[in-house]
Amino acid sequence: MRALRVLQVSAFFPAHGGGIEVVAGALAARLPQAGVALHWMAGGPREEWPAASPGTTLDAEPAWDPLERHLGLPFPIWGPASLARLWRRVGAHDVVHVHDFLYLPTLAAMLFAALRRKPVVLTQHIGEIPYRSPVARGLLALLNRSLGALVLGRVAQAVFVGLPVQRHFERFVRFRHPPCLIPNGVDHTLFHPPPVAPEGMPRLLFVGRFVEKKGLPLLRHCLDLPGATWTFVGSGPLAPPVGPQVHLAGRLDAGQVAQQFREADLLVLPSTGEGFPLVVQEALASGTPVLVSTEVFEAFPSVDERCVFHVELRGDKPEQALRERLSQLLAEPARLREARTAAAALSRQWDWDTTVQRYADLYRGLARPTPNPMPTS
Repeated sequence: MRALRVLQVSAFFPAHGGGIEVVAGALAARLPQAGVALHWMAGGPREEWPAASPGTTLDAEPAWDPLERHLGLPFPIWGPASLARLWRRVGAHDVVHVHDFLYLPTLAAMLFAALRRKPVVLTQHIGEIPYRSPVARGLLALLNRSLGALVLGRVAQAVFVGLPVQRHFERFVRFRHPPCLIPNGVDHTLFHPPPVAPEGMPRLLFVGRFVEKKGLPLLRHCLDLPGATWTFVGSGPLAPPVGPQVHLAGRLDAGQVAQQFREADLLVLPSTGEGFPLVVQEALASGTPVLVSTEVFEAFPSVDERCVFHVELRGDKPEQALRERLSQLLAEPARLREARTAAAALSRQWDWDTTVQRYADLYRGLARPTPNPMPTS
């Protein structure tokens, strides 16, 4: 018996800096060990294209993305040659797995799969985002309730990584089959507590893209808090200003990010519209407590309030609420130190082996074996 052939499609590769792409990369690295022959298609700038993992093949596609640099809204556009290659790849695989519906490559993959009668697994990471702009909020709501409802209702299996996003779409989507909740895993060999806890002035850490939904406008109101320093890892149009208390580390590889987690006293991620951010799981695995929005706090399958702090950001003055909550935590440094043991213990509920096996079982339940040979171009 040949291995099950799965085509994975994401907008970008992990070097782009998004949690969705990191999840796709983790699956690509581990699914071959579960008996899955994975081919991964994604795009982005050439400097972000990776080498294939053992047992995984890939197509790295050139992409034009005019919106992200100026607006922070990623929407990569593939050319005709890339779309033609995607059509052939869909036909040569048993199952198509796409990450998030609202990208041209993933929409094309789902359309091609429907035309070629291939089952689709759609992992939806992002739901409702409370943009400050009413136009942006309205446009996203319209897309979710029209295009999102259509594709989530037609795919063979919808998967969510966190309950808030699942509950958002359950309000208006009629699923073909009940959706699955599959939390992301954590690589505990990479993300683990330091042998000695950091000392000195509390160090606050942000990891993610510098865009509105990650809470960058709110964080700007907190950069001058006394008695703490800030490190920002990532990139994007809303980069915070560098100052005596603020360091911009830029984009880092996974090992460097893991070291940043171990050296920090608190991960601060006031994001909204996300299912369950992977960086929160990775910080906890590194023994670092987290401060998140109440929305993200509610996504935890199992939570420990000794290390997962939260703040309600859906009120009239979210920037004031965040500043006050951070001030409270900074006034209790012993509480942050004591949270490290609880953080590492809480993270043990997540591991990539379990996540990967659940996806592999899902693929096998949907697969229709295809006799076609794999295309070479």
